[in-house]
Amino acid sequence: MNNMDITLVLMLIALLILHIHFCYRAYTSKAHIKNAQRVVWSMLSLLMGPLGYYVYQNMIPLEFYE
Repeated sequence: MNNMDITLVLMLIALLILHIHFCYRAYTSKAHIKNAQRVVWSMLSLLMGPLGYYVYQNMIPLEFYE
């Protein structure tokens, strides 16, 4: 395994951690939404990372946040 392979593996691990972090943030959000919507938001965040998190967050009306 050369340096390029190690760098690629580290970058993929970092990307996976980023996606998991945004999935966790969506799941533990203080928004007052149904559990089904929370699961959709979490799955989008897990699959798409920050893009899925913020796109779905922008679709939630502001009055659902504290």
